[in-house]
Amino acid sequence: MNLRTINLNGYIDEEVWYGDEITPTMLHDALYGENGEFSDDVRIILNSYGGSCNAATQMYDELKAYPGNVHIIVSGTAASAATVLAMAANRLEMTPGSLFMCHDPIMGAYGNEADLEQAMGILRACKNSIINMYCQRTWHSRDDVAAMMRATTWMDANAALQEGFIDAVMTEPAAGVTNAAFEHRVDPEDAKAKYQSWVDRHKPMRRSVRNEAPQAAPTEPRTSASDLQGRLDRLKYTY
Repeated sequence: MNLRTINLNGYIDEEVWYGDEITPTMLHDALYGENGEFSDDVRIILNSYGGSCNAATQMYDELKAYPGNVHIIVSGTAASAATVLAMAANRLEMTPGSLFMCHDPIMGAYGNEADLEQAMGILRACKNSIINMYCQRTWHSRDDVAAMMRATTWMDANAALQEGFIDAVMTEPAAGVTNAAFEHRVDPEDAKAKYQSWVDRHKPMRRSVRNEAPQAAPTEPRTSASDLQGRLDRLKYTY
């Protein structure tokens, strides 16, 4: 079938920072056209090492709401947040040499005990929302999916099919997928390095979210080293 083809190739984010991002707005415009003239079936060629979970969820919702059928082909890598938007496909396939990766969400946090506890709550909620989307497609239980995410699970196309994340492994190239891409095997170590590069380059942004004035030094008496050690020893056994 000759479907309109959309290429999603890059890191997922809410906006463009470095020029190699794909955003919810870009996806919306590609789906509907500049004047909202499209509602036909589409084929999306996806190659992304992930990015923002929030942006990926917006893209998932956009694809779910789209009136036409959405056929997604992973050609290269679908890692992290990219797998979230992929779950919205009416049909999801991978080329034989592609990779699929799921893991626990990550975030930068800064502040006092209450701030860090809030950050942990956000991470748990984010993970649960991702599990919601995975479990609409895979046959795995929530506990199974949570364990796979915790372990940072990389899968080739056959493994992703066996685990129920995709519908098929392609046996011949489709429109928009070249023979070279169809035959290419993604190096897992290269994929991991490219995913880590996105994480590393966004660390300064996460650290600079809260730019507060320096706090005055505490005036209470200092706790002795022996007292601190005693407190740590007691904490060891409150697991």
